[in-house]
Formats: sequence, C-alpha cells, structure tokens
Amino acid sequence: MQPAMEAIELVKRFGPNTAVDGVSFTVPAGTVLGLLGPNGAGKTTTVRMMTTLAEPTSGTARVAGFDVRREPDKVRRSMGLTGQVATVDELLTGRENIRMIGSLYGIRRKELSRLSEQLLEQFSIADAGDRVVKSYSGGMRRRLELSRPSRCRTGYG
Repeated sequence: MQPAMEAIELVKRFGPNTAVDGVSFTVPAGTVLGLLGPNGAGKTTTVRMMTTLAEPTSGTARVAGFDVRREPDKVRRSMGLTGQVATVDELLTGRENIRMIGSLYGIRRKELSRLSEQLLEQFSIADAGDRVVKSYSGGMRRRLELSRPSRCRTGYG
C-alpha cells in the first residue's frame, strides 16, 4: 500500500541557514502524523514543504504518491491539515459548521445537504452531526475541521 506521506532526505535552506537538514519519514495510509520538537527544530518548515507552501531545497516529498514539486495541485487536493487552534464554531452543530463553510464557497443548498452527510460519514462523526461542537472531544473537533468543504475538495471558490 502506498504511504500517505513520504519525505526522503528533505532539506530546506534560507540563505546560509539550514532550517531542515535531511529529514526522512514515512506515514502509512490511515494513520495520523504529529510533529514534536523544540522551537527552531524545523517542524513548521517541514509542514510547509509537505503542503506545497515552501519548495524544498533538496530531497523528495510525496503526499498520496504525488510529488510536492511536480504535482502541487494534486497534493493539495489529496490532503487535509489542521492546526493547534480550533477554527470551528462551537455554538453550531457539526452539520451546521459544514454547511456554513460550504455556503461561503457558493455551494448550492441542495448540494450542501448531500455533501454534509457524505463528509460527516467519511470523517466518522455522523452520529454527532446534530450536536453542538462544544460537546465534541478534541479529536472529533479536528475531524470536523478536516471535513469542512475547501476550494480544493469541492472545486468551488
């Protein structure tokens, strides 16, 4: 099975400063990756390279089998990313959060209904779709953040 993400001897230099120096890792499909380390260890720079926001100086990086340099659009369409701070509205339900973001992208109401059901199911939060988000666990909130429609996922916007 193809890895979800793969970095091979990934390097990023900013002038004379090396921010990432030969990082290698493989993330199996269906798993979660967390990067831990002290300030200045290169965590954010590594994430920026893996998400096509920064070009590696050298090395290879692939997401879902797509090369971050040669196929950046395919990389962005195949991934989700969530940060440390929640960006969901805790006073709305999970379903309402998905529909609100979808409406901002111009997705029609009928399509939003179908899409919200599909995403809640896909991210294993369908049983909590009608609960307010403030009652969700931290992991459920992260899944909701990843499930929300995006330009890459929907083609809207």
